[in-house]
Amino acid sequence: MSPGKIICTVQVLALTLLFAGCSKKASDEIDFGTLNNSVYRNEYFGFSATFPKDWSVQDQTAQRRLMKRGTQLIAGDDANLKAMVKASELQTVNLFAVFEHPVGSPVESNPNILSLAEQVRDMPGIKRGKDYFFQVRKMLEAGQMQVEFPKDYYSERLGGVEFDVMELEIPVRGKTIKQKYYAAIQKGYALSFIISFSTDDEAAALQKILDSIAFH
Repeated sequence: MSPGKIICTVQVLALTLLFAGCSKKASDEIDFGTLNNSVYRNEYFGFSATFPKDWSVQDQTAQRRLMKRGTQLIAGDDANLKAMVKASELQTVNLFAVFEHPVGSPVESNPNILSLAEQVRDMPGIKRGKDYFFQVRKMLEAGQMQVEFPKDYYSERLGGVEFDVMELEIPVRGKTIKQKYYAAIQKGYALSFIISFSTDDEAAALQKILDSIAFH
């Protein structure tokens, strides 16, 4: 699999916590948000984000396809891990996924940002993003891909709200895919943003999107 396709799939799966058993689907409670003139708004969580007009926004069907690919990529032939991920999908809502180039374009790298929300209100030990990341990291380390964590968790503010941050690196065919995961507990959900990139220029473009996030 090419580095570009790995970027498109790893982060979609990486924030499913592998917790099952909540009483109803997360999507029965929160909304997917709306997109108008490259501005995404989510009324449930009360935030907006602005995307570059020429970037490619994935619809819900495309996001579900990416989730399925991510399951195959991370879990491999591990039937137990696949089953756990499948169960956790009921608690996870894909809010948006935006790529610089359409998925599948003949490019070496395809920087992107996505947002997920996972229901965690029945897990009282998860009080902030870093508690959530503890579980995410366990899942990633149990998978079949090599993943490196270059530094400890830290915090940054997005739109005035404090998010914990986890960085990771994925070596792929002589290149390194870099990702930053942002998570905060909001209304009983782990609200997360993930950026994926390979170069400083790509990181700078994604940072502009993060800087556009506003909570109201």
